[in-house]
Amino acid sequence: MSLADLQALGLLDLLDVELARALNRMTRAPDSGVELAIALTSRNIRRGHTCFPIGMPAADIWPQEPVPGDVLPDAIRWKDTLATSPLTRGGPLVLDDAGRLYLRRYWQLEQDIARQLGTRSDAPPPAEEESGWILASLDRLFPGSPDAPQRQAARNALRHRVSLLCGGPGTGKTTTVAAIVGLLIEGKLHDDEPPPKVMLLAPTGKSAVRLGEAVRHAKTRIEATNAVLDQIPEQATTVHRALGMHRDGMHFRKNADLPLETDIIVVDEASMIDLGLMRQLLDATPREATLLIVGDPDQLTSVEAGSVLRDLVTASAQTGWRDRVTHLTTTYRYDAEQPLGQLVAAIRAGEASVVDTLLARKDAEDVVWTPSDGLPAELDRAAHHWGGVLATLDPAEHFALRGRYVMLSPFRKGVIGTRRLGESIRERLTSRGPGAQHVTPIIIEQNSHELRVYNGDFAMLVEGDPPMATVQSDAGGFREIAVARLPQFSDAFALSVHKAQGSEFDEVLVVLPDEDVPLLTRELLYTAVSRARKRVRVVGPTAVLAAALDRRAQRHSGLVDAIGQAFT
Repeated sequence: MSLADLQALGLLDLLDVELARALNRMTRAPDSGVELAIALTSRNIRRGHTCFPIGMPAADIWPQEPVPGDVLPDAIRWKDTLATSPLTRGGPLVLDDAGRLYLRRYWQLEQDIARQLGTRSDAPPPAEEESGWILASLDRLFPGSPDAPQRQAARNALRHRVSLLCGGPGTGKTTTVAAIVGLLIEGKLHDDEPPPKVMLLAPTGKSAVRLGEAVRHAKTRIEATNAVLDQIPEQATTVHRALGMHRDGMHFRKNADLPLETDIIVVDEASMIDLGLMRQLLDATPREATLLIVGDPDQLTSVEAGSVLRDLVTASAQTGWRDRVTHLTTTYRYDAEQPLGQLVAAIRAGEASVVDTLLARKDAEDVVWTPSDGLPAELDRAAHHWGGVLATLDPAEHFALRGRYVMLSPFRKGVIGTRRLGESIRERLTSRGPGAQHVTPIIIEQNSHELRVYNGDFAMLVEGDPPMATVQSDAGGFREIAVARLPQFSDAFALSVHKAQGSEFDEVLVVLPDEDVPLLTRELLYTAVSRARKRVRVVGPTAVLAAALDRRAQRHSGLVDAIGQAFT
C-alpha cells in the first residue's frame, strides 16, 4: 500500500508523506519500505514519541481506525531493509539495536542526555557526606526518621551532581528543596568558602512565579541561620530565559562553552521539559554544579517529543542510577479523609471503583460530578466568576481572582474544546451588558525572549489606545506590553489541561467529551484534578472517565536504554 493510499485513508498526514519522499529521494535506489518507515517515524514524533519501533502492530499505530491487514511489511525483513539503507548508514536516520528508527536529531538528543548524565557521575561529590557538621545539619534540617525520604533526597544531593526529587502535589517537594539548598550552602560557609550561587528554574513564567512563592514560604519552615536563608533565592525564572533563548526560538546563548554562572540549579515541574530543552540545560550546566530535578512523573509529559522525567525515573532501576531518585509519597495538601485528596490518589493509581464511589457521593462539597447536560449551568457559573475577575483593572487583584477558578478541557477544538467553551463564556458575559468587556484574560502561546514572555504565561488585555497587556514577571511584579508587540496568544476563559500544567487553582472544573477518545489518559485526568487546591467538579459521562483511567500515556523512546549504557 503506497503512502498516497495511506494518506487518502487518513492514516498519514501530508507532512509525514512529503518528508518521507524527500529523504527517500536522497538514495540511488528509493525503497517503499524505507519510505513508509520514515513517514511513520515523522508521525510518531509529532505525537510526542522520539522514534518508531519497527514491528509495532498496526492496531497500536492506528487504534481508532480500521486498518488493512497488509499495511505494514514483515518486521524482520523491514529491519533488514532499513539496516542496509544508506539513510541509516551515516545518513539522516538511525536504526538502533532494539529496532527503533529515529530521525538522527532525536537519537542524538537521547545520546547527549545519557552522556551528560554519565559524565557528571564521575565528578567529585558536592560534599563529604559523613562529616560531623553534615550529620548535625541533617538532624536539624530534616528532623525525624533517619530513613525519611526527605533526608534520603538530601543525601542524594550530597553524593551526586545530578539527582531527582519526585512527588505529587502537596508532598513537600519545595520544602525539601529549600532544606537541601540550605544544606549545600551551609557546607560552603562551614569551609569558609563563598556562598554558592543558586538558580531556581521552571518551564513557564507562571510555574516560575509559583516556585518563587513556594520557596519563600518554605524558608520560614526550615531551621537555618539568617546567613544561610539569605542565600536561598526567592525569585525563579524560566528555563528558556536562563539559557538565553534567541529570537528564532531554537538556539540558546548558554551552552557548554558559555555555561550558566551558578553552583546549584533547581529545575521544577520537570515533567513539562522536553528532550531538546533538557539536553540544552544539561549542556549549559557547569560540570561541578549540583543539579536537582524536581517533578511529578505521573503528570502529563511535555508537549514536544520525549518523556524525559518519566524516562529518568524508569532508568533509576538500572545500575548506577538507582540511588539518584527519591520519591515523596505522603501528601500534606489534602486531609486523608478529604474526598478531593482521595480522588487525586485514586486517579493516580487508576482505581476506577474508588473514583466512581467518590463521584457518586452527594455529601461531598470538594468533589462534584455532573452529567453532560449540566454543562450550560457550569458555563453560567464560569461567566459569573469571570464577571468578577474582569471588573477590576488592578493587576494584583486580577491575577489573584484568576487563581480561584479554572475550566479545563482536554481539547482546544471541538464541541467542548477551549475555543468553543471560551466563546460560550464570552457570549454570556456580553449578554449581561458592556460591563467588563474592555478586559480579556489571555494566555501567551509563543516564546518571546525579547519581551520576556513565554508560552503558558497569563496576561490581562485591556482595551485602549493602544490596547495593552499586563503580564506577571518572574519576580511577582507586573509589566505592561503593547498588545501589538505580543507573540501569538489566545483568550483564557477556558484552558487546556496542558496549558494549566504548572498552575494551581482553588476550584477546577474538568469537562469531558460524551465519547471516549485516545487522547484521554490517566495522566491527563490526574494532571487536571491535581490542579485543584480546594474543589474539583467533573462534567461528563462516568464511562468516559473509566475508559481514560484504564489508558496510560505511552511515549516510545530509547532514553532509558541509553542511560543504562552510559552507566555500565
